[in-house]
Amino acid sequence: MPTLPGCEGLDVMADDDRTRLAIAHVCMGRGGSEARAMWGIQSLRPDYDVTLVTAGRVREGDLEELNRFYGTSLGAGEFRVLEAPVLPGMRGNGSAAALRGTLFQRFCRRVAGQFDVLVSAYNLCDFGRPAIHFVADFCWDRELQRKFDPMPPGAQRWIHREGLGRRVYLAFARSLARRSGRDLFGGEDLIVMNSHWTRQLMEERHGVRSAPVIYPPVVAEFPCVPFEQKEPGFVCIGRVAHEKRIETMIEILRRVRDLGHDIHLHVIGAMDDSPYGRMVGRLCAENSAWVFADGQKTGDEKARLLTAHRFGIHGCPWEAFGISVAEMVKAGCIPFVPDTGGQVEIVGEPSLCYRDADDAVAKIDSVLRSGNRQRELAERLAGHGKQFSTERFMQEFREVVKEFAARAANHSGAQQRPL
Repeated sequence: MPTLPGCEGLDVMADDDRTRLAIAHVCMGRGGSEARAMWGIQSLRPDYDVTLVTAGRVREGDLEELNRFYGTSLGAGEFRVLEAPVLPGMRGNGSAAALRGTLFQRFCRRVAGQFDVLVSAYNLCDFGRPAIHFVADFCWDRELQRKFDPMPPGAQRWIHREGLGRRVYLAFARSLARRSGRDLFGGEDLIVMNSHWTRQLMEERHGVRSAPVIYPPVVAEFPCVPFEQKEPGFVCIGRVAHEKRIETMIEILRRVRDLGHDIHLHVIGAMDDSPYGRMVGRLCAENSAWVFADGQKTGDEKARLLTAHRFGIHGCPWEAFGISVAEMVKAGCIPFVPDTGGQVEIVGEPSLCYRDADDAVAKIDSVLRSGNRQRELAERLAGHGKQFSTERFMQEFREVVKEFAARAANHSGAQQRPL
């Protein structure tokens, strides 16, 4: 197969008879959906002619960095990269996500005919043809986003603030969409959920039935540290953002300390200069005797922090999945999480799921008072962590693609068969 238009920076594979498959992701940054794209390519490269379609650059140096971050081992000649054109200054600019996504989907429709199978690694994508779509969050559904992932209060940029400016911006983005008019929920497309909780939402709101659930891969590997050797402290990991409610977690653990428990908290995540970032920074400084702002950690450094501690805590109540909670579980932590969202499935234990701050304090206090209960929970969670392995993800990813490709081939053959 010749080099695709716009494919630059990586060697391409030799022509062969394998099924041509595209995995689309608007911008290859650092997150759960990007992990899905990278491990999806790794799982399919032996059997498919794979192309990554993205609006973000993936040169050879970028690929090396992505491999290090996600633990994959993709070579430059093992798949193709097709870069979608972007407006100046828009590549990687989160402020213009809606406009960038609109233009990216237009590009995907333009090149869709070059592939036999289409996969969107980040939410629903209007390819103009039946495709596989992996749900990641709710940004594509305005009503669900308002309910579960609202814009931060007091957002600094006008583009993020609810009001006339944002409505005009979104209307402009929609005017450029030139949608195909296909109903992605009509049954021809396969929509893959990242949790059973997300699947229930999609059934209730969009009538999606019998959609498969594939948990995102947790790419970090953690050394095995005996529970008795871990510190009786807590970790919280992820973006330092308003929806993560880090101030609530600090208040919960302050109240637990007031009950006589000598615990501490490591806040693992980059703090920016936003109003929320500054507020969390002040809280950490005011409680510096037991709250430690560790900043962004990756790789071995992050693994050491997680495996050194017995407990974790999470504050976001509406996670579609909750990759940071899954990381805690795989690291051997006992995480306390809100009793809503996909994170409930990750821990699978009602005594670790809290409805509000009072409930969290009571449940944490109960667990901290019993060493036997702690060991019992740690052993139980060790089995849960196996659900989020990269091996399991690749196997399930391959099965979904194989079934969809066979269905697409049968449908194509039926259309070409003379009456």
